[in-house]
Amino acid sequence: MRIGIMTDMEGLAGVDHWEQCYAEDDDAATYRHGLEQLAADTNAAVAGCFDAGATEVIVWDGHGRNLQQAFTRVDLDPRAQLARVVAEKSVRIEGVDADLAGVLMIGQHAMAGTTRAFLDHTQKPKDVCRFTINGEEHGEMSQFALYAGAAGVPLLYAAGDECLCAEAARLFPWVHTTATKRGTGWSTCSLYPVHEVRAAIRRDVADAIRQRADAQTWRLTMPLNLAVEFAWSALADERDGAPGVSRPHARVLAWTIDDPRLIYDWPRARKQ
Repeated sequence: MRIGIMTDMEGLAGVDHWEQCYAEDDDAATYRHGLEQLAADTNAAVAGCFDAGATEVIVWDGHGRNLQQAFTRVDLDPRAQLARVVAEKSVRIEGVDADLAGVLMIGQHAMAGTTRAFLDHTQKPKDVCRFTINGEEHGEMSQFALYAGAAGVPLLYAAGDECLCAEAARLFPWVHTTATKRGTGWSTCSLYPVHEVRAAIRRDVADAIRQRADAQTWRLTMPLNLAVEFAWSALADERDGAPGVSRPHARVLAWTIDDPRLIYDWPRARKQ
């Protein structure tokens, strides 16, 4: 049984500051602390996978700031294998195929625009106000669920702050969750005891996998109408004019896709 784990950092246990996720200096103590929390939460999830009978676990480093180098600096459980998110003409997540029994999310954050969610955003913090699929607001959890669903793979589990868990319960009620913290503002939160959280991650991941028969694969009828509202119009200016892209508002770009695996392929900025 193969299980995939997508990681991020804002929703990790032990992370309560922007610099722990985004410090510009690779050697900053704050960023190193964040990477250590990433390893600890991920390894708890890996242990839960094997507790539930997994024979293979693959892990993706999904936090953009890391440039997929996080697990060269902190130790991943040796039973797990790293896979890559490849961004060429189209974004492709290696290893997402029909052989996966399910996917999990660790360190996930709530979608952009979520009140009192810690570092809520969709794709790029501070640049995006909202992202919609067929007029409904969604975030990165939905994007991953849709991408995996194209291969017939269900999202089974997500760990993050209380708002992320509430988002999962609203959109994907079959998904098991573990709360790592309570957001008190965009950049502030109250952490839950990390050792208790990691024990819960291991237990809850195992439960999610054992109960995967109750999970649903998230599929939507194609084509999908996508839109992104940027924080200011200059960001839309950079991408305006791309084939198939409309601009219903100064800050908004809209387009359609006919394949759910294109969910990550936003209009690219024009070359200057």
